[in-house]
Amino acid sequence: MRKLAKIGLLLAAFCISCAGNQPKADAQKGTPQISFDDESFNFGTIAQGEKVSHTFKFRNIGDGPLQITDVTTSCGCTASKYSLEPVAPGESGTVEVIFDSYGREGKQLKSANVWTNCGEKPVKLQIFAEIK
Repeated sequence: MRKLAKIGLLLAAFCISCAGNQPKADAQKGTPQISFDDESFNFGTIAQGEKVSHTFKFRNIGDGPLQITDVTTSCGCTASKYSLEPVAPGESGTVEVIFDSYGREGKQLKSANVWTNCGEKPVKLQIFAEIK
């Protein structure tokens, strides 16, 4: 009888702990979708050592909140700043890409990969410059 009571208690504890893992009824619904106005920008000719930046604008054209989870750049000479807050459907945000031309010369192509909750592949933004 004692063994049966212990098994019953263990079963009840297991059921209670599993109940917390169920999806919540108020979970976010909808699918975000990111759309950039442009995915590339050409700075033209710049002087060596000059820092330049371009702000890429995007819009959430989906029906769920869009979150930028990370932006990775192609090298240490390129940095980024981006919207940290979720972007509601129909709203806009920005990703700024900053390029430091110190120690560089000639034609340059740099990229920034924008990772979001829209899917497994990032959006690739590119910047170009000719350094004189």
